[in-house]
Order: sequence, then structure tokens, then C-alpha cells
Amino acid sequence: MLLIRDLYKENKSQSIKGLNITVNPGSSVSLECNSEISDLLFQLILGKELPSRGEILLGDMPYQDYIRKNPNSVGVILKEDALYEGMTIESYLKFFTEIYGNNGDYKAVMLKLALLDIGKEVIKKLSYSQKRRVSLAREMLKKPALLLIQEPILNLDNEGASLIIENIRKLCDNNTALLLTSVHLKDAILVGDKAYRLEEEGCTEINNNEVSVQSKIIQEDVKNTYTIEKIPAKIEDKILLFDPMEIDYVESGEGSCYLYIRGEKFPCGLSLTELEERLKYFGFFRSHRSYLVNLQRVREVVTWTRNSFSLNLDDKLKSSIPLSKGRLEELKSILKL
Repeated sequence: MLLIRDLYKENKSQSIKGLNITVNPGSSVSLECNSEISDLLFQLILGKELPSRGEILLGDMPYQDYIRKNPNSVGVILKEDALYEGMTIESYLKFFTEIYGNNGDYKAVMLKLALLDIGKEVIKKLSYSQKRRVSLAREMLKKPALLLIQEPILNLDNEGASLIIENIRKLCDNNTALLLTSVHLKDAILVGDKAYRLEEEGCTEINNNEVSVQSKIIQEDVKNTYTIEKIPAKIEDKILLFDPMEIDYVESGEGSCYLYIRGEKFPCGLSLTELEERLKYFGFFRSHRSYLVNLQRVREVVTWTRNSFSLNLDDKLKSSIPLSKGRLEELKSILKL
């Protein structure tokens, strides 16, 4: 349905380099990326910007040609989606049903998104979460072949996020192709069948369903010995498997451990001691009784007082991790300071 091949585009603040993605009918692909890259990508897909190189095809055609032959076949929900706020939910969706002219059952769509019982409410009085469900209901009435959504579940309440995810899956069941963008890794994983990380340097798949081999030579007693390791975390009904080098640091508190990855926090069922054992060959250091840190992320060792030290990281949040006085000499030895 949607084919993005070898796409390059640079503007003043952001760039997309060598992007290759296929979104087939009945599938959902989510991209973790910042808002500016998401805006640029949507403008390229919708023909509002021209690529520097590469191509974007919808059904083997450029966007303008596809829309000319298939009006109302592409749905778009932007992160700041405009609604007619003076209308009620019911009148708004009835209005768009008439515009689309496809005899859509707007009340059935309202029911799917838990909007039927509040159908007489004026849109401007709705919560943000409810407004996002109205936006999705409007696009579902199109019965689109392709649906593009920015931030499908960002800042939604639990009910709203659950309803959006459920109806994204129903759209896939009805053969719609969906491309979704999210600023948060967790959101991208939850909403898409496949999730990718899109940065200026390129695009990489986030693999959650199968274990890929992560090998590293252990230079101890036996040469050419390898370790295979994945670190599990759980979000709702999904178990995520992270490569050790994706992890910035690990924090333990109140009987639980959390993995910090690109500014986000993921619960892990392993203890800090178990994680220390698993990660010791991947450059992780027990800086404090409650912290394991990836030394590849350490930017500065800071001395506050004679007995107070911290490690400043070069991660997304520029985190500062405590360093115990008793671990300072060991760290100096490891880093050859």
C-alpha cells in the first residue's frame, strides 16, 4: 500500500536519510521519532514537500495520482488535529458521513470508540482523550486504505489509549494500512505490529518478538567464548527484549528494577544483582547499591565534595547517576584514569 524507498530529505532543522519502509494492507507500522521528523515525513507522504532523493508510492502511484483516482482513501490524524468544536460529537460525525458519501454507520463507529453515550456533548467540552477518539472516528468513517496518525496515544487516559489501540487493530483486520509516529518508544511498541526508530542517522527496527543474537567476546580464561544476552521488560501484555547496549542505566527501588532507555523507563522482573551478572561483560558498572550504569554513556565524573560523586551521562535526558565513594577507585581503574 505505502512504499517508501531510499528517501532523503533535509531542511533547516531536521533530515531523513535513506528511509525504506513498506506498509502493507492489514498491517500497522509505528515509528519512534521526534515531532519535527514526523511532520517532515507526513508532508513528504502527502505531497506537500518534495524529496531530495527516493520515492514515496501509494498503490504504486505518487500521492497526487492516487488521491485523484481514490478520493477519501487516505486518512490523516495530526498531533494537533482540528475539530469543529461548536458541533456535538454526533452532528460532527454525521456531517462527515455525508461528505464521504459512503453510507457509513457513524453510530456504529461511535459505539466502537465509546462515544455513543456522550454523542450530544459539544466537542469543545470534551477531554483531550475524548477528542482524539472523535478524530479517529472521523477517519474510520472514510474506510481508508491508508491511515496516517501522529501520536495515537500520547497523553491519553487508560481508557482512551486502550480504545485507540483496539480500533487500530480492527482497522488492520479490515485491511487498512496504518503508519503511526510517536515520540515515545513505549507508545511506538504498543500501537504497531512493527516498530522502528527513525533518527537523522537512519532507521532501525525495534525487535520485540524474537531474540536476535547479541555476541561479545569474553576476554577471560578462554578465548573465543561468546555470551548471548537479552534483557526482558514488560509492558502490559508484551514482553520486550532489549539489547544490553540499548540500556543507559538500571535503577533499583522499592523492590523493583527499571531499565532506562532513551529517556524512558521500563519495569524489569530481574533483581539488580541478577542484572549485574548478566551485564558485566557488556561494560556495565555497579556505581551504587541501587544503580548499574552503561559506561559507554558516561560523559563526566563529577566530584561534589570529598565523599560525594556522580556520573553525568550522555543519554537523552542527560541523567546524573550517584557514584559511591567506595566504587570510585575501581571505576578509575576500569577507565584508566
